[in-house]
Amino acid sequence: MAFLLQQRLLAGHQRHGPEMPVDLTGIAEFEFRQVEAGDLADGGLSALADLAARDDYEGCKLLSCHRADDGSTEAVVIEVYVELGQAKRENDVREREPVAVVTDRNRAIPTVYPLRRDFPQHLPHMNINYRGQRRSLCLFDARAEDIAHLFNPAMLVERVRWWMQKSAYGELHGTDQPLDPALAPSFWNLVLPPDFDATVGASYAALRGSKHLLAPLMLVPWGSELVADAPQFACSHVITQPTNHGAMIDLPENVAELIEIYQELDVDLVVEIKKLFSDDLSDPKLCERLSQGLLLLITTPLTDAFGEIGAKTTRAFMSQNVSLLDVAKALGIASDEGGSIGRLLGVMPDNDELRRQRILPLNVVEGFAPDSAQASSGRVDMPNKSMVAIGLGALGSQAVLNLARMGQSRWKLIDQDFVAPHNLARHAASGYAIGQSKAEVIAQELNELFQKQEAIPLHEAINGDETSQTVLEALGQAERVIDFSASVRVARWLASSESFAAPASSYFVNPAGTALIALHEGRNRQVRGGVVEMAYYALLLEHEILHTHLATSGQVQIGSCRDVSATIPQSQMALFAGLSAADIDATHDLPEACVTIWSLGVNYEVIVHRVDVPQFQEVTLNGWTIMVAPDVAATIARARGNGDVETGGVLLGGFDLDRKTLVVIAALPSPTDSDAGRTYYERGIRGVQSKIEEVERITMRHVTYIGEWHTHPTGSSSAPSDLDYTLLGWVADLRQLFLMPGLLLILGDDGLRAVLQKDAWTGNELM
Repeated sequence: MAFLLQQRLLAGHQRHGPEMPVDLTGIAEFEFRQVEAGDLADGGLSALADLAARDDYEGCKLLSCHRADDGSTEAVVIEVYVELGQAKRENDVREREPVAVVTDRNRAIPTVYPLRRDFPQHLPHMNINYRGQRRSLCLFDARAEDIAHLFNPAMLVERVRWWMQKSAYGELHGTDQPLDPALAPSFWNLVLPPDFDATVGASYAALRGSKHLLAPLMLVPWGSELVADAPQFACSHVITQPTNHGAMIDLPENVAELIEIYQELDVDLVVEIKKLFSDDLSDPKLCERLSQGLLLLITTPLTDAFGEIGAKTTRAFMSQNVSLLDVAKALGIASDEGGSIGRLLGVMPDNDELRRQRILPLNVVEGFAPDSAQASSGRVDMPNKSMVAIGLGALGSQAVLNLARMGQSRWKLIDQDFVAPHNLARHAASGYAIGQSKAEVIAQELNELFQKQEAIPLHEAINGDETSQTVLEALGQAERVIDFSASVRVARWLASSESFAAPASSYFVNPAGTALIALHEGRNRQVRGGVVEMAYYALLLEHEILHTHLATSGQVQIGSCRDVSATIPQSQMALFAGLSAADIDATHDLPEACVTIWSLGVNYEVIVHRVDVPQFQEVTLNGWTIMVAPDVAATIARARGNGDVETGGVLLGGFDLDRKTLVVIAALPSPTDSDAGRTYYERGIRGVQSKIEEVERITMRHVTYIGEWHTHPTGSSSAPSDLDYTLLGWVADLRQLFLMPGLLLILGDDGLRAVLQKDAWTGNELM
């Protein structure tokens, strides 16, 4: 097919347009002369001329070819065919539109100019130009150099036809696109401060961000202390009346043209400039600023097709050789006789002087603020919550800064540790921070990111009942609490604390650095008291692939025998910090408690295990709280069956002596050497010890033997018998070595009963 098309192209009749005058003035600073298509030096334009001259191509026809006097600028003039239906057109675009396709040695792809003199100039997506020069079509939403490798004549022609058709019906500017800027970008940038308010007129100063000539100008408040030897500009901000998007069609080269362009938009810049001279002109500092280089900042509210203000565009104009005072003098607003500035009334402007005052347009760039961070991250609908982060180590420091760059800027950062040299292998801090507070270092990084205080450091710790009032207040004011401390003690205190209402989540990396773990309480803190932690250990026991999850792969000695650090590469920690930031952002409104584990495979693929955590059955006996997983009750019920024979087994779970809590997560089946009948049960021992040791190894002893379970036959309640009390006494003696009570769960017709014995006290209650 490609060969046949090539043959048709070579053999096709050359179709030229009729001889007609072509006006290319305003496209280049050189004069054009007509040439033959075969004389074109640019290969792309030559191919376009060949395509347009074909009889069997219906996209356009060739009118003429031209070369400018500079020898490099060439143009092919074609008439494009625009497919227009019977619907009413919003703009004067016609079925045949002549355009000039122009290129030179500096252009990555050709530029397209409409040639019809009455072609509408207020259409969206037309590139602005200086007065007297033509406007070109903005055909692509990418930079020319990024699509140059895709350019071909047919693609360009079809894009022009599409642009013309959409413009005819007012459909080119989509509702999901930002409004067109009032002025085109410049090669020199002006960076606004993050807290810049486009609705308030104010005075600023500006200076280059570095010594490089094309370094961006940084806008700072008028009264700021500036670097003495840096070129400075006195910047004044004015706000104009609203205008339609795309309404500005000319770019000013001097102050006179700037005033004229805004006059066309019914905006009197002279009045706005006069307002800048309404302050006390005897102030030496003000006089000094008025005499510095000019930087005029103009904000224009932009209206959409319905007349609603949908955005504001702020543009700036600079002159190194002209001051605001020079402009005021040329306008007849002020004078500086005798070195003092005075206001003038009734003096006519000097238009010739205003035209000699050359100005340079600047490309205005918004400062980095939380809302722009959210927009850049595609999370404009996500809240910027008041957050508390506990633990600013390797994971926490990077995750917090990741979230800050996503627009989550409001933090209180809690950590009482200092940055050590070995921390720099994985910490977000730089070398300057060695010896400094981790909380203060990360707060400083975050606040410098937004150039204002968004994060508050608290160089303190979570210390149980001794936790400071400052920390308690921070937790109480938070909308969400994130624990990066990797401390079981901290996580358990958070899970049991009544001092705050915000949902808490814990994130940590396993000792080998191969997995990230997230423990979530849920939106209303409905699952607490260490239950989520125990559900995490249960998940490790459930999946064989996670049985080595808590093993340590390697450590490096930092100081004493207790001062060691895990050998985890920053590449993996950065990955986990990214995953944790994404998960935090996605779980703000997570209704249920859950556990998630992201494990790295051998080829760095991520394997995810996730389980929702249900409410545990709970009972309190003599100050001890017993919580039993629903799966445990279900397992015991299945083992009881029809209740013909008693049965029993071992309970596995975790305990917290500080909070007097027992959490039961598993009921092992009856050992095969057990002896049972309708009214008796004697548990065997076969395989029990090895199973307990395996569970302790997998969970690093966080899950262990915690008691016994037992069933009564059908027709019997769960009330403990004398034999049950004997069994409970044996368990209590065994657990007394670990300062724990003896626990027995009995299932009867009336349900599951917890029986507890500690020292001389024994009690029981249905769950």
